[in-house]
Amino acid sequence: MGLAKTSIVRYLITLGAVAIAGLVLASMFREYLFQPWTRDGHVRAQVIKVTPRVGGPIVELPIQDNQPVSKGELLFKIDPRTYELAVEQAEAKLKQAQASEIVKADQARRGRDLYKKDKGAISEQALVRKENDLLVAKANVEVAEANLHAAQLDLDFTEVRAPVDGYVTNLLLSYGSQTAANQPALALIDTGSFWVYGFFKETQTRNIRTGNPVVVKLMSYPDTPLEGVVGSIGWGIAQQDGEPAADLLPMINPSFDWIRLAQRIPVRIRLTRVPDEVELRVGTTASVFVSTDAEAAR
Repeated sequence: MGLAKTSIVRYLITLGAVAIAGLVLASMFREYLFQPWTRDGHVRAQVIKVTPRVGGPIVELPIQDNQPVSKGELLFKIDPRTYELAVEQAEAKLKQAQASEIVKADQARRGRDLYKKDKGAISEQALVRKENDLLVAKANVEVAEANLHAAQLDLDFTEVRAPVDGYVTNLLLSYGSQTAANQPALALIDTGSFWVYGFFKETQTRNIRTGNPVVVKLMSYPDTPLEGVVGSIGWGIAQQDGEPAADLLPMINPSFDWIRLAQRIPVRIRLTRVPDEVELRVGTTASVFVSTDAEAAR
């Protein structure tokens, strides 16, 4: 009798342990579905490629690598002498065109007056020619004005200024370096554009919605969480299989895996609160926790 009671007690204990384990597993599964998280998170920001509009040697470089700069602050200055000379030449050509216009206008006026007084003194064809010469002179003035404006713009472009508040990164320029027009010269990280990419398994994204609240923990600041919301979910990722090979046939890599691994989908996180002591740096890693409860989404 005592042995039977002992067996029953053991059975009940085992059953209770199994039930508790089942509840824990169910809770963990629910947490997995409604509180998806990933360690595969990265800090991102807009990296602006500062590109000079004109070329030439650098004669001023007041910045240093990794320093913060404000919008409109001078980054570097290109030797302006060539462009100053171009402005002077454009101004001289404008004056020449304006003088020619004055002469042509006077000739056309005299021709009209003469034609009114005595139509035989000047032919109608000659009068039309003078009027046409005046139109050409006016057009030449407009062209000269446009050329002067372009030369002044090129001169202004010799001073390259920060388009946004940001951080100078990987500065390789030096005094005297030769810059090429329309070629990136340095990188500027926009301080107002930081966001976080969380790369979630495709099995986790079905419950994630735009507006879900997010907690981000940077590896560099594990005890200082950041707050944010889901901004968007990626609609596609690059595929290796199916790309055309040299003979334009689809290239498929052979797979010997017995287990299919879930693809990672990028989820863009818009940061809403960043503690003052946290310094965001592009490329640093983070853990991302998303709350997908129905009442948490917008």
